[in-house]
Amino acid sequence: MSKKEKATYAKLIINPGAGPTNDTAKNMESAVKLLKKQGIKVDVALAKPKKEATPLAKKAVKDGYEMIIVMGGDGTVEAAARGMIGSKARLGILVGGTANNMAKSLGIPQNLEEACALIASNKTRKLDLGLAKMKDGKKMYFFELTAIGLVSALYRDAHQVPNGNLAGLKDAALTLLHHESKPEVRLTLDDESKVKIETMLVVVSNTPVFGMNFLVAPNASMEDGLLDVSVYPNFTKAELLAYYAKVMNEGYSANEKIQRFRARKVEVKSTPKLDVMADGVMLGKGTVEIKNKPKALWVIAPEPTDPSSLEQAANIKLPAPIAPVEKVTVAMTEN
Repeated sequence: MSKKEKATYAKLIINPGAGPTNDTAKNMESAVKLLKKQGIKVDVALAKPKKEATPLAKKAVKDGYEMIIVMGGDGTVEAAARGMIGSKARLGILVGGTANNMAKSLGIPQNLEEACALIASNKTRKLDLGLAKMKDGKKMYFFELTAIGLVSALYRDAHQVPNGNLAGLKDAALTLLHHESKPEVRLTLDDESKVKIETMLVVVSNTPVFGMNFLVAPNASMEDGLLDVSVYPNFTKAELLAYYAKVMNEGYSANEKIQRFRARKVEVKSTPKLDVMADGVMLGKGTVEIKNKPKALWVIAPEPTDPSSLEQAANIKLPAPIAPVEKVTVAMTEN
């Protein structure tokens, strides 16, 4: 940096509990030095993601920081970003957690020096977010997905599985065995297409992966203006657990029984009322309305590998109504 160039000032929010705890101080020191070398001076704040990251980010926006850098896993990044929605502040990401799905989805390097250089390049993209709203008014912006049914019960157990070790899915398997076997789900896509189906699981994705790198929506994008919906009829309980074991750690496994839809808005009703979870946060049970919120967040990230595909996806003409709700019913196989 030449003497005539002005330094950029940024807020650096770090989750001290993300990743191996003995590396936090070392990584923080390295990040501050590398960013300074790139002409970025930072004010550091330590934050636990669920309680402190969002208000810290909101305050940073209010204080006039145009760049907010977050070091941590998805929980920290997502919590901080919720405090930036609708602002012109740019989000920079330094990988520092166990699961780093947002960084992977955006092509952000895990190497700290490379990530700092990317932040200094100031290459920005506008990301779509999802907004899940319950019937009782509770709502939450999400980055990865909203799940209705079994995954919301499985997520917390599966998320604790270290290094994708299938043996660690014991608790999740027990949850699965006690879950309601034949719930009826009604989907309304963009206020037009209606589907009635028996399934234990509906996943509405904004990113290809979630949790422990479960690759459930390989074509999902945070920049196409659409949500990717996956439904799992005709799955026995054992088949559903086996499928999720296959897609862990991005091991995508195609299965023709999965029904997939794309929409800008999805309403999901269930009988009996199923759990609803957005990015690992339980929102309650019952009806949920999920919307795509286009270009809601500025993020510093590399250009997509094929920008033209995003433009084509954004201009896609969505299908006409599939059929009257009474006629689109798929029975689920008993376990």
